[in-house]
Amino acid sequence: MIRPLHLLLLCEAFLLDMVMPEEVCPRPPEEDGAEVDGGQLFFERGTEISLSCIQGYTPTGGSRKIICKSTGEWTERTLKCSPKRCPVPSSPQNGKVHFNGITYKSNISYSCDEGYILHGVRSSWCLHTGQWSSPQPECKSVTCGLPVIPPYAKIVYDRQFMGDVVEFGMGGIYECRPPMILHGNRRVTCLADGTWLEPPECKLVKCPHPPAIENGFLSFAEAREYGYRERVRYGCIKPYILYGAMEIECTETGSWSPEPSCRKGSN
Repeated sequence: MIRPLHLLLLCEAFLLDMVMPEEVCPRPPEEDGAEVDGGQLFFERGTEISLSCIQGYTPTGGSRKIICKSTGEWTERTLKCSPKRCPVPSSPQNGKVHFNGITYKSNISYSCDEGYILHGVRSSWCLHTGQWSSPQPECKSVTCGLPVIPPYAKIVYDRQFMGDVVEFGMGGIYECRPPMILHGNRRVTCLADGTWLEPPECKLVKCPHPPAIENGFLSFAEAREYGYRERVRYGCIKPYILYGAMEIECTETGSWSPEPSCRKGSN
């Protein structure tokens, strides 16, 4: 008894012998973006058919016609179908576009510069219509809330702004109110991750009682410690003359600027 599978194979072989005589041509395959319309599988010799470009391709030369020869082969195909081109993409402001081609099925991708965030699609592809699948995205600036201002300090911003957020790259300079001195980062900037550097500290700086100078005196100097940038003035006893700065200042290191000296004048 013949098994069902063997019987099916014998039937298929018989049918192929019936529909594929030597004088017919099989349906030409899709090739280089061109195909035959309709669903017919076999064509008699002498039959002339027309090729057309498939979706996403346009004709760029050659003949659409091919003919089934008596040998069961088709005449040479000359129709040229080229993939459609999409517009050359441009880079978004503060970003970049990356691509290797702009023809049908090509992909492009977008990225943003440091300090900017992509709003929209990250990639797009060229459709059969010759247009990109998605509009160009935007690169919007990272924002930071206002920075911390430590006690006894203020910040002088690079420019005026409204509201309680600033954009990436915006910054300013910390200043301490005398007699305080800044310890830490003097400049502050909104970083690419939306944060600020650690704020500085304003520390009290004091200088000891100013030193006495030989043959000289201090004008209105009190017996106390002095704060940063406070000044005292020196004078000389006659007939001595002051050499150097009349005033000295308490510096940020907690020491005084160089004091003058009193010397005898030349006769």
